[in-house]
Amino acid sequence: MRRLPALWALAFLFLCVGQEKRKPRPAELELVEFKALRNESKVLIDGKLRNTGDATARNVVLIFQFVAPDNKVVATRKADIEPEEIEPGDDATFMLETPFPARAVAIRMETYDRNERWINLAKNGPYPIE
Repeated sequence: MRRLPALWALAFLFLCVGQEKRKPRPAELELVEFKALRNESKVLIDGKLRNTGDATARNVVLIFQFVAPDNKVVATRKADIEPEEIEPGDDATFMLETPFPARAVAIRMETYDRNERWINLAKNGPYPIE
């Protein structure tokens, strides 16, 4: 009877070790070009995305997170990508002009679709504001 708890513990240990670890999802989009220039009181953002996934990316929304020197987000901006559909292997460019948020020194990015489904983005930053 004393061996029963030890046997259960041993069985539990083998079950935990035998489970497969989840592999991270591969990136669906990749940031291939990015430039952010400060011009007096505005920031000009220019870049290019590439669809590296197997499916068409539809209704992509970029979220720009402006980051302070202490790595805290001080402001966010959204921009829709044109065209609305990016076929696998195709590129889409984006341009944005927005007021400069105080203390911002870099930009990180995230991507979602209009239904707020997260899209994995490779090379998402942070990128310095020049």
